Amino acid sequence: MSIEIFMLIFLGLLFVGVPMAFAMAGSSAIYFAFKDPSSFALIPDKIFEGLDNIILTAIPFFLLAGELMNRSGMAERLIVFSDLVIGRVRGGFAYVNVLASLLFSGLTGVAVGDIAALGKIEVNAMEKHGYPRPFAAAVTVASSLVGPIIPPSGVIILYCAIMNVSVGAMFLAALIPGVLMSIADMLVIAIQAKRRNFPIPQTKRTVSAFLQASKDAVLALLMPVFLIGGIVGGFMTPTEAAAVTVLYALFVGGVVYRAMSPAKLLRAFGTATYETARLMFMIGGALIMSWIFAIENVTGLVANMFAGVTASPVVLIFLINLLFLVIGMFMESGIALILFAPVVGPIAYAAGVHPLQLGIMLIINVVVGLATPPVGNVLFALSSIVSVKMAELIRELIPFIAIKFVLMMIIGLVPALTTAIPKYFGY
Repeated sequence: MSIEIFMLIFLGLLFVGVPMAFAMAGSSAIYFAFKDPSSFALIPDKIFEGLDNIILTAIPFFLLAGELMNRSGMAERLIVFSDLVIGRVRGGFAYVNVLASLLFSGLTGVAVGDIAALGKIEVNAMEKHGYPRPFAAAVTVASSLVGPIIPPSGVIILYCAIMNVSVGAMFLAALIPGVLMSIADMLVIAIQAKRRNFPIPQTKRTVSAFLQASKDAVLALLMPVFLIGGIVGGFMTPTEAAAVTVLYALFVGGVVYRAMSPAKLLRAFGTATYETARLMFMIGGALIMSWIFAIENVTGLVANMFAGVTASPVVLIFLINLLFLVIGMFMESGIALILFAPVVGPIAYAAGVHPLQLGIMLIINVVVGLATPPVGNVLFALSSIVSVKMAELIRELIPFIAIKFVLMMIIGLVPALTTAIPKYFGY
């Protein structure tokens, strides 16, 4: 069976509604049935070989820590803090939305977590302050995409396991691009606020209110500092740091804020367990497909496709970005990276792209896919939560997606944006 037929079977299964993990496993089983039935016995070994990576053990801890912070009332505290910091300008509450998502990203590490915790609150608050509901929803979707970029990030850990890149270096490399993503969203808001004459908040702000909000928010904001500091300083491995964040989340949510009831704890553990199992199941399916890609020499095929453009870094970066943006529209971010990052990695490295630079660029690409149809988990999650028409939401979202594509091109062409901080810390 050729690689073309295999991919058609895989896409066909997805098209008829087969879940991603089953589509990957099913199409792979059909491939080996026709290609080499004796290889069936090796499939479990290949899955275990790929999952037997100590870095991956950090993922369930990060998912649990995010769930605990999500259920501790931290979202509301960060919104209040963000409002006092940046809310008193034209379009102020839209900026608050973006800043709150940036701060919350250091707690959850997932875009859907941001939507679950902040989505309905932010959209309703923006509508109450005079913003059109579709625009409020678009800002919320766009701002949530920073979640998987700012550490802790399960997608970054997965990428490091696949591509053999340092987790500490990648966490540091993500800081500037993550902040730039939020700044890009604010730039779109600034243009829209002036053009559409969005309101200027008139809420009175006092020093005492700011100090109280800072006190409420500071413990949560310290979590990513401890996390990155522990890994970069060599005090903890990524898995140990992830476990410490769970203990920290339990302490802050349960002892300091007194917001962690037994029922909330059970729900947090249940959700984290389910998400971990779901993710590992999909990774297992993706590992089988990546084995097939190696058998069929997909890397060589792609290298031949890009052979004519490797002399032009701008064209190569553009094509890689475009390829992963399209892939991200149809696949979950982690799966897209497992299957295709090893394919384009050697090509990009040969053209002079730094491993950290490529990693952050690809991760942002597939994360943006969370906000684009036809899969778009974040897009459909928020549309369902706040009851906004999909067509109106997508129309308002287009400028935010466009500016993120420009940002991805800049990251691909300016290595310092991803390498400066890691180099400063000795990576």
